[in-house]
Amino acid sequence: MAEKTPLLKVEHLSKDFPAESGVFAKRFARKVSAVNDVSFEIYPGETLGLVGESGCGKSTTGRTIMRLTNPTAGKVYFEGKDVAAMNKRELKEMRRNMQFIFQDPYASLNPRMTIGEIVSEPMTIHNVGTKEERMRTVRELLDVVGLNPEHINRYPHEFSGGQRQRIGIARAFALRPKLIICDEPVSALDVSIQAQVLNLLKDLQNRYGTAYLFIAHDLSVVQHISDRVAVMYLGKMVEISDWKTLYAEPHHPYTQSLLSAVPVPDPDIQKSRERIILAGDPPSPLDPPSGCRFHTRCPIAQGKCSQEAPEFREVKPGHFCACHFAEPFPIKQSSIEL
Repeated sequence: MAEKTPLLKVEHLSKDFPAESGVFAKRFARKVSAVNDVSFEIYPGETLGLVGESGCGKSTTGRTIMRLTNPTAGKVYFEGKDVAAMNKRELKEMRRNMQFIFQDPYASLNPRMTIGEIVSEPMTIHNVGTKEERMRTVRELLDVVGLNPEHINRYPHEFSGGQRQRIGIARAFALRPKLIICDEPVSALDVSIQAQVLNLLKDLQNRYGTAYLFIAHDLSVVQHISDRVAVMYLGKMVEISDWKTLYAEPHHPYTQSLLSAVPVPDPDIQKSRERIILAGDPPSPLDPPSGCRFHTRCPIAQGKCSQEAPEFREVKPGHFCACHFAEPFPIKQSSIEL
């Protein structure tokens, strides 16, 4: 990698939420550990894919990095500066260089604002250019993301879901940020539209050199856009590596089970593949298991796994895994016959 200095550095990040409000919160002090001791780095121009099943803490990680919610513990450094220690002015400047693409293209756009007003709003907030210059930039952005610049005075309800997500992407790129957090930007779209939006994000990255934290629950989606992939389970980071190594040699049993569920286009290969079905449901984040959080569903778990949390260690250069028995393809055969 050309640049060794990370653009974003996350160190031992944790975020807890109170489980109850009012009298119950004071009496029982229960909490949901949404993100627990998560660490990773993102370099300029790189895409890090963050995957895991629903409720594992992916979106909370993204929102905490952006300081839309304050961390319970840990540090987030953007361009070497501690995000949690920033004052209002520094935070505003940081957000000029770090933008967000939201999951729901219907809820993330103000229905009372025209497309021109929506896309130009970040430039207005940060006092970038005159009104005429902002409108010129909006037209250019709409053209870049594949929309008709003549539709600048239309409202969000006049567009399809895929078009609305393109509007959200245009808004995120209005300030030419250095990092964009993409919170499942294609999960609400049809499969055919997903490919178009992913290709658009890749083209824009090549054009502007923007780095992405790409949050998704689908490993097949992440594969097409990511340089490295990080896997989360129940608030914990369990594996991180470059995408080729992760897909070719998963070292964590959870990663291996996720990969086994990714369909292959060749019907003959797909027919011969063995699915790894995990037993049971994910535990509640209100009461996570002791030791390794995955041990209650892991086919290779042993006594040590329930007693001792595994270290997130480097198993190969640039390949980190949190498993006592980390090795390529740790699950030798599925525990459930299909």
